[in-house]
Amino acid sequence: MEIDVIYYNGDILTVNAADEVKEAVAIKGNKIVAVGTKDEILSRKNENTKLVDLEGKCVVPGFIDSHQHIGMQAFNAISIDCRYPNVKSIDDILRKIEEVRKDVPKGAWIRGWGYNENFLDEKRHPERFDLDKVAPDNPVFLIRVCGHVSTNNSCALKMAGIEDSTPSPAGGEIVHNEKGECTGVMKEKAHNMLLKIALPTEAELLKGMEIVSNKLTKEGITSVHEAGAYGALLMKTLQRGTERDIVKQRVYSILFSFIDNEDFVYNYIDSGISTGFGSEKFKIGPIKLMVDGSSSAPTASVIDEYCSDKGNHGILCYSPDEVDQVLLDAHKAGFQVTCHAVGDNAVTVVVDAIEKALLQYPRENHRHRIEHCALVNDSLISRIKKLNITPIAQPVFFYEFGDGYIKNYGEDRVNQMFTCKSWFDNQVITAGSSDCPVTNSDPLFGIYIAMNRITQTSQRISQSERVNVKQALRMYTINGAYASFEEEIKGSIEPNKLADLVILSESPYNVSPDKIADIKVEATMIDGKIVYENK
Repeated sequence: MEIDVIYYNGDILTVNAADEVKEAVAIKGNKIVAVGTKDEILSRKNENTKLVDLEGKCVVPGFIDSHQHIGMQAFNAISIDCRYPNVKSIDDILRKIEEVRKDVPKGAWIRGWGYNENFLDEKRHPERFDLDKVAPDNPVFLIRVCGHVSTNNSCALKMAGIEDSTPSPAGGEIVHNEKGECTGVMKEKAHNMLLKIALPTEAELLKGMEIVSNKLTKEGITSVHEAGAYGALLMKTLQRGTERDIVKQRVYSILFSFIDNEDFVYNYIDSGISTGFGSEKFKIGPIKLMVDGSSSAPTASVIDEYCSDKGNHGILCYSPDEVDQVLLDAHKAGFQVTCHAVGDNAVTVVVDAIEKALLQYPRENHRHRIEHCALVNDSLISRIKKLNITPIAQPVFFYEFGDGYIKNYGEDRVNQMFTCKSWFDNQVITAGSSDCPVTNSDPLFGIYIAMNRITQTSQRISQSERVNVKQALRMYTINGAYASFEEEIKGSIEPNKLADLVILSESPYNVSPDKIADIKVEATMIDGKIVYENK
C-alpha cells in the first residue's frame, strides 16, 4: 500500500485502550493506516510519501465537542456581541444598539447576544424601557449568555403579541415588575416566543456558519455534536453547510428546537428515520427534550431551593409524565434519546423516564444521554451507571459561572456539580463539551478547567472532582465518539480510523496542569487534509 504522508519524530497520543504513546503515524487518503515507532513507520514509505518531521511536537485525535451550538454561534456571528468585557454596563449595550440602528431601516431586527447581568455595573437585566430609548422603531432581541433568557424592547414584544396582561406559558416566565408591567425579560418557553419571530434567514446563517467553522478548525475541533436550537431551519442549513464544505467539521445533529420542540421531534419519530441516518460528515443524532433551565440564570430545576433566592426551585419545562411519554416514544422508535437536564430534580425526572422506557422496551447499547447532568448525588450516579446513561459534561462552566454557582447553590451542592472524576471512578463514560456560545469552545481550555476546576476569580471548586490529563483528553476525543456510536471510526489514533488529527505545540502529558491552556494548535486535519495551519 502506498502511503501519502508520515508524521514522525514527535509524541503520538493514540488515546487507545492502553493510552499508548507512539512515535509516528502513517496516512493514506482519509484513513490512518499505521501507528508505531519512527523506524517501523518510516520503513513503509515510498518515493511519493510526504514526510513531516514533527520536531518534538505532539499529535492527538481530532477534538470532539459533544455539545455545542454551531447554529447559535452563527446567529451570534451576525449579531451584536454583548459579552463581558466587551460590554460592562447597560449603557455600553445601548451604545452598541444605537450604532447598529443608524445603519438599518426602521422595522429591521436588531439582534444581540451574550450579556450577563451579573457582570454588568447595574447588576440587572437590560429591560424594554432601556432598549426603547435607543431603538423605538426597531425590534430589539438580546439573548442572555445562557441562551435560555432574552430581553426585548416594546417593538419586539408587540410583534410577538405580548402585552402586560399576557400570561406566562407553561415552562416559561414573562417577567413583570412591581407595577405589573412586562419588563421585556423572557425566560425559557417565554423566550422561545420571541426567538420564533427573530430568527435570521438561511443565507444569514450560512454566512455565520462559515465564520464559526473556521474558528473551530483553529481550535482543533474536527467533530461537533450540534445540540440544536432552530429546528428544521438549522437542520437544513447545517446539512447544506457540510455538503458545500462551508462547515468543515463532522456534525452529529441532535434533534431539538427551542420553538416547537414537541412537534419537531415527533415529526422525526413518525418519519421512520432514526439515530445514525446520514453520512460520516452529517448524521442524525438523538431526540432531545429541554427539561429544565440554566445553571447560571438560575432556572435549573433543583430539589432544594436556591441559596440566593429562597423559595425558588427553578423551572421544570415539562411534567414528569410528559417527559416519560416523549422519551418512551422516541426510544420505542429506535432513537437514541437525550435531555437537557441540569438540576438534580430534572436529572431525576430524566433518569426515571429512561428507566421506565428500558423496562418496557429493553435495548442493548442504547447510549441514551443526559446533556449537562450537572447536579447529581451518589444515588443518581449509581442509577446512571446501572442504566448505562452517558452524561455530557461542561467542566468549563466552572470558569464562566463558578463564582455564581457558589452564591446560588452553596458550597455543599457545588461539590456535586459536574462530577467528572466520579464518572470515571464509577466507569461511567462521560464526554466533554463547551456548550459554545455559552462558554469558550477551545477544547484545550476545557481540558485545563476539567483538570483544575478554577473560576474567573481563581477560586478552586471541589478539587476532589478534578480529572487527570489522560481522562480529560479522553473526554474530548474517544468518549465523544462513543456518545455518537462512532468510536470504531474516530476518536483515537489507530489503523483504519478516519484521519482527523490535531498537531499541538507540546504534549499535554508533558506539561503541568496549570499550563495546559497555553498549548497551541499548530495544525488541524480532517479527512486526511490540513484545514488549518498556524503560520
